[in-house]
Amino acid sequence: MTGPIKIEADRMDAWVGFLHAHARIIKALADELDKAGQVSFGTYDVLAQLSEAGGSLRHRDLLERLVISQPGLSRKVERMESAGLVERKPDPADGRGVIVRLTRAGRAALRAAAKVHMAGIDREFGGRLSDDEAAVLATAFRRLATPPGD
Repeated sequence: MTGPIKIEADRMDAWVGFLHAHARIIKALADELDKAGQVSFGTYDVLAQLSEAGGSLRHRDLLERLVISQPGLSRKVERMESAGLVERKPDPADGRGVIVRLTRAGRAALRAAAKVHMAGIDREFGGRLSDDEAAVLATAFRRLATPPGD
């Protein structure tokens, strides 16, 4: 049996800094959407993922793009459908699958919230980095987003 894995101090500092910065920024962005009377941060994320995918995704593919459990996503999509932001349709390629599609109201809600959200991203993140820092982070995060061995 081996002992605990030792992570170099600078890597641990980077990890802890990332976690704290992420938590603070996400809270600030979520609070700002709430105060502006826009959709919630979680709803914004679902709408944005659907929009980036061309307007629709299979439920299971949407789940892979979000940090939410399968039952949590099912409840969220159900509430969003009740609010008229998305619609659910059976997947013609897989009778058990469901396609989640943006509605016009969902696109309008995304556009309205994006004005607040993008300004917040610039203020809380982008505007606080130099060009060099942004380039380094972009490179590092692209690498970290790819699973090891891919």
